[in-house]
Amino acid sequence: MKLFAITGNPVLHSKSPDLFAAAYPLRADEFAYFRLAAESAEEVALLFDELGLSGMNVTAPFKGDMAKLADVRAPEVQTLNACNTLALENGKKCSYNTDIFGVLGSLEKSGVSVAGKRCLTLGAGGAGSAAAYALHTAGGAVTIANRTVDKARRLAESIGCSYAGLDEVAAIAPQADVIVSTLYQHVDVLDEAWLKPQHVVFDAIYHGSALQEKARRAGCKFINGAGWLLHQGAPAYRRFTGVEPDVENMQKAVLPQALPKHISLIGFMGAGKSAVAPALARLLGMAVTDADAVLEKRCGASIPQLIGEKGEAYFREQERIVLEEALASATPTVISCGGGAVTQPHISKLLKEHSIVVWIYAPPACCLSRIDVSTRPLLASHADPQQAAAELFEKRKFLYAKTAWMLVSSHCRSEAQVSRLIYDEISKVLHR
Repeated sequence: MKLFAITGNPVLHSKSPDLFAAAYPLRADEFAYFRLAAESAEEVALLFDELGLSGMNVTAPFKGDMAKLADVRAPEVQTLNACNTLALENGKKCSYNTDIFGVLGSLEKSGVSVAGKRCLTLGAGGAGSAAAYALHTAGGAVTIANRTVDKARRLAESIGCSYAGLDEVAAIAPQADVIVSTLYQHVDVLDEAWLKPQHVVFDAIYHGSALQEKARRAGCKFINGAGWLLHQGAPAYRRFTGVEPDVENMQKAVLPQALPKHISLIGFMGAGKSAVAPALARLLGMAVTDADAVLEKRCGASIPQLIGEKGEAYFREQERIVLEEALASATPTVISCGGGAVTQPHISKLLKEHSIVVWIYAPPACCLSRIDVSTRPLLASHADPQQAAAELFEKRKFLYAKTAWMLVSSHCRSEAQVSRLIYDEISKVLHR
C-alpha cells in the first residue's frame, strides 16, 4: 500500500483529479495519488514523513527548496539545485529531476533533434534549469535568458552554456533554432516579428499558451507543455511504483476535463471539516451542507445515540442517503462529510465522481485535542483513546488518500486559513 502526492501550484497540472490517479485504476492494496497544498517546502517535507508517503512530484515554487531538504540528491539535482521527484528509498528521501525527460521526450515525440542547434531557454527557475540542462546534454548550443542575469549566469556556469538578460532576447531569438519558454503564463517577452518558419517554439504551459497563436501565425512548429508533463510523469511513476507506466493511457488524463460542481471535505474526526465548510462556502459563493448535522436532524437523535440504539450499520445507511442526496443537488455545495464516510466504497466512488474531494488532515493527536471523546463512540469505549485514534486513522488513511483530489493540513491553522488555502488552490483550476 503506497501513497503518492503532488505538491505546489496546480496551474501546472491537469484539470483531472491527478495525472496518475486518472490514468490508473486504484486498488486499496496498491497506490493512491493526490494533490498536496502547502505553503512551504518545510511543511511538505514534514507531511511527507507524517503521512508515510512513498513518493511525491514537486512543482513550482518548491523545486529548489525541496532539493535542499532531501536526504539524497541525484547528479542532475546537484547540478541544478532543483528536484521535481521525491521518492522514499531505503528509508531516505531521494530527489530526482525528471523534468529533463519531459523536455527530451516532448522534443523526440515531435521529431525535433537539438544536436548542433542553437537553443534559447527563457527563465532560470526549476523548469528553465531542467530545460537548459536537457538541451545541453542533447548536444544543443544553449543560451539561458532570465530577468535576473546573475541567476542565469550561475545556472549557465553549472551546466556549461551561455546566458543573457531578457533585454537581450530581441537579438538572440531570431538566430535561435529552438526556443523553450518556462516563463509564467502572462509573462510575454517574445515578439512575433522575431519568429520565422524554421523556429521550433516549445512552451512549458500546456493550457492557454499565448505563444501558440504567435507560432501559428509565424508558421513555426509549436510544442505545448502537455508532453512535458506526460514524459516527466512516466519516469516518476516508474520510480514510485516499480511498474512500467501505460503512457498512452496517461496521455488521456492530460486533456482538459470538466470539474464537478460540488466540493466535499473528508478527513478524520476533529480535523476541522465542519468549521472549514461554511468558511470555504462563503469564499466560493456556494451552499453548504454538514452531513452529520443533516443526519441528526432527520433521525431526531445524535450520532452517538443512533449508533448506541440502532448500531453502526444503520448509521452508515443513513449517512449514505444524506450524502447521495447532497451530491445529487443541482446547487453547487460544499459538503462536510463524516470521518468514516470513506469506509463505504460506494460513497467514496460517488464523492470522487460528483465532487472535488479535499482531505482536511491533522495528526490524530491534534484531532483528539479538538473533540469531546465521550461523544465519539468509536473512541469512548477504549482505555487509551489516543492509541485508538491513531490505530483508526491508520486504517482509514489510505481510504482518505485514494478518495481525495487534494490534501490540506489544518494543523496549526485556523478554519479561515485552511479555507483560504483551499480556495486559492481550487480557484487556479476553476478559473483557468
